Amino acid sequence: MTPKLFYIHGLGSDANSRKYLNLKEYFKEQFRFDCLEWKNNSDISQLLDEAEKMLESEDKVILFGDSTGANFACQLREKRKQKNLKTILILSSPLLDESRRIADFPFPGQLKVFLKKIENPENTLIIVPLHDEVIDHSFLLKNNLSETKILKVDDSHRLPKFKEYLPKIESYIQAELQV
Repeated sequence: MTPKLFYIHGLGSDANSRKYLNLKEYFKEQFRFDCLEWKNNSDISQLLDEAEKMLESEDKVILFGDSTGANFACQLREKRKQKNLKTILILSSPLLDESRRIADFPFPGQLKVFLKKIENPENTLIIVPLHDEVIDHSFLLKNNLSETKILKVDDSHRLPKFKEYLPKIESYIQAELQV
């Protein structure tokens, strides 16, 4: 069966996320695609539970989380891990700890309760923009994370050069699908 790539967008985005559309355009028929859409007033716990149920019959899922969606993607992978389900995790500009936000605009309070502090993301590809104006990623660059690949990119939070990273994302996915 063709693997599923499940995308979780960041704050203020949706299924029309540029990165999600770039992934669909690049990978075409290599994967089946789905996107978890959420809004600031969504019950994220409920959405993650629903996503877990929807994905439980999938052998291998490629889970891609962007920014705030990266935090939710980590939580969803943990739910799958508890059921011994294989998940390939890719994070871009990840908000893994709300206290590491450096942006001067406020984060929606109603979403804060759904964020988990993720200190040691393991077995993950993390795309870290070196000029992120929203999140301080220095802890990711300093720590030796278990079986985690850090892709440092000369980019900002929104990753305007995202298409350039797609071949490296593809290499990571292909290697992980062989495991």
